[in-house]
Amino acid sequence: MTTHPGVTGEIEELASTYALGLLDPAENADFEKHLTGCAVCRSEVRVYREVAGQLAYAAPPALPAAHLKDKLLRRLGPKRVLVRADDSQFERTPFPGVEIRTLFVDKLTGAVTSLLRAAAGAVYPAHRHGGMEHVYVIDGDLIFDDHTLETGDYEVSDGETTHSSITTKTGCLALIVHHVADKILPQQR
Repeated sequence: MTTHPGVTGEIEELASTYALGLLDPAENADFEKHLTGCAVCRSEVRVYREVAGQLAYAAPPALPAAHLKDKLLRRLGPKRVLVRADDSQFERTPFPGVEIRTLFVDKLTGAVTSLLRAAAGAVYPAHRHGGMEHVYVIDGDLIFDDHTLETGDYEVSDGETTHSSITTKTGCLALIVHHVADKILPQQR
């Protein structure tokens, strides 16, 4: 294995290109083998990686225009998601009588679309929203401390707000768009 006695222009070019991840796969593999035995090249790669790491801080921060951000998010997201009736099942939650069927999780925004099914008398604990929550009651009722949603009712709650515990007198089926960062609050005794 060849080792170098000192830094040359060729070594600087190779080390910098490697540090930026710009070598083609064959050159990359050869250079990685070379690095195991050449302290000079390893040292140069370390220097160029540090420089590359600092490059991001050299440019002034810039926010993209809102319409560009929206356009990018739309391009990155799924074009269509189809969930058939038998594609997934309701799953039990830690809360007796409450089941959830997850329909879709948007990995870009953290939004989760689910069906919630609760038996009469079931209780879902108080929780804090990690993002906006949409609730549409398909059938039955959802009873909060300060209001009740019934069949056909729709409610939107802002992110970072808290819902009281929820129960149902008749049972309930609801479509809910919630957030992966939602948190169950400690139960008060």
